[in-house]
Amino acid sequence: MPYWMKSLLLPFLFIASVQAAPLQKIFTDWQITCNNLNYCVARNITGENGLVMTLSRYAGVNDRPILRIDYGNRYTGDLKGAALQDNLLLDQKRLRPDFKHWTVEPHHLVTSHPIAIDEFLTQIMDADNIQLTWRPQSAISLHGLKAALLLMDDVQGRVGSLSAWVKRGSRSVWDVPPEPAAPVMRLSERPATPLTREETTGLIDYGTWRVSADECSLDPMRREVSVAPLTDSKALLLVSCEMGAYNMIDLAFEVTRTQPWLSRRLTLSLPFAPPGRNDRLLEIINAEYDAANAQLFTYAKGRGLGDCGIATRWQFNGQEFALAEYAEEGTCDAWHGSDEWPTLWVSQRPSPP
Repeated sequence: MPYWMKSLLLPFLFIASVQAAPLQKIFTDWQITCNNLNYCVARNITGENGLVMTLSRYAGVNDRPILRIDYGNRYTGDLKGAALQDNLLLDQKRLRPDFKHWTVEPHHLVTSHPIAIDEFLTQIMDADNIQLTWRPQSAISLHGLKAALLLMDDVQGRVGSLSAWVKRGSRSVWDVPPEPAAPVMRLSERPATPLTREETTGLIDYGTWRVSADECSLDPMRREVSVAPLTDSKALLLVSCEMGAYNMIDLAFEVTRTQPWLSRRLTLSLPFAPPGRNDRLLEIINAEYDAANAQLFTYAKGRGLGDCGIATRWQFNGQEFALAEYAEEGTCDAWHGSDEWPTLWVSQRPSPP
């Protein structure tokens, strides 16, 4: 291969090699999630003790890092106790960071200053835990922090560079791969014509009796059936089939809008294998369809509290549903509501003409 061709090919291979697949992993007492843009967020678990440290960082030079320590969340509300600033222990000794570049509130400490983050991580990286002086059971275990941040550096191509948080080297802070481009959602050319009353009535009646007892455990009279226009000739039919304590499993069909009704079972296939799984098929749970924007939402609770599970958004492009967003919180520890679950997949809408 000519030298000039190698010189063009090698940078491309380097950039491509760091575009890791979405992931969510646990290292001892830390969980890290990275999405398809190599944006990563790591936090200690379990959050049930009320004290959590979170680090997040984007890929590329414009990394916008954030480090925060929070005592209390949406589930606990405001907790009683002295201010964090003067009441943190690092391995039983007073932890006194320089808070010059931090936003300091009684129970919330936040900084996006790169040097302040580096200094704080240098202090704590090899320690065992951070505790509250007046409530020792509220602690941040630091076991697994270094492994989580090393993986974050690796995913973002920072290992061996001056911007790495763990294995820092001599490479320039500018010598890191750029953030991958977000996939652009393709939209339908025009909105589908709304269903008429006759179409809606016929399709709901069809959906109620279309699915056999072998496919759905729910009695036909107890099934919830919803219909919405997909195109001028086809509709989306959602049929609830299995009911759990806090989840409803649905079947989805693409159905003609005129008789004789012809239907095709719809499946949702992810562009990646979710954490802990080998297949890419997504079970349709608690589905809702926004006909105005041609978007299908699913929401699977890991437990009734709603602090863990999977939430997805799919865009119908006139032919099929494509994944627009996927968020998952695999740890059920009463820390995150569904609107804050870490993302494994994000996309962008096309610019309006």
